Amino acid sequence: MDRSTKRTARPGLQVGLWIAAAVGALVLGMTAVGTIGSGLGGDSGTQPLAAEEIEARLARQVAAEPGAGAAPPAPQQPAAPQPAAQQPAGKPPPAVVPAGPGGTILARCAGTTPEVVSVNPAQGFERDDEDDAGPGRVGLDGDDVDVVVALSCADGVPSGQVTVLAED
Repeated sequence: MDRSTKRTARPGLQVGLWIAAAVGALVLGMTAVGTIGSGLGGDSGTQPLAAEEIEARLARQVAAEPGAGAAPPAPQQPAAPQPAAQQPAGKPPPAVVPAGPGGTILARCAGTTPEVVSVNPAQGFERDDEDDAGPGRVGLDGDDVDVVVALSCADGVPSGQVTVLAED
């Protein structure tokens, strides 16, 4: 081999090795992505179940559980807001009074006088103590409007007269 052959053979060999390494890395990367992505693409062979198949599988599972012959538990009735045992003697249960856009008020009646249990302002409102002129009046201060609720009692049930005032 003469010198000119050696000079052209080395760069040619280096280029060939670089191409082989690039092809090997490409094949390895494609194989890895294909292996990882095969479960993600949904080609795993698992198909969604039909409604009948779901019912059948659930029936088999229920039958296989211990005590399967027992009747299913009866649905429970929703609990009362406050059972009589938990209420103070002589006080009726509170009721929710809508306060228009200002939120809600939880109130009860003591005879003909309304008592505020809690005030739940809507988003953007807050209770305005300046508008609470008496036991039956609740004010809610909003960004654009104010809401004043005048509470009253009829037959032991609280109700409210809502007044919406434009912000000053």
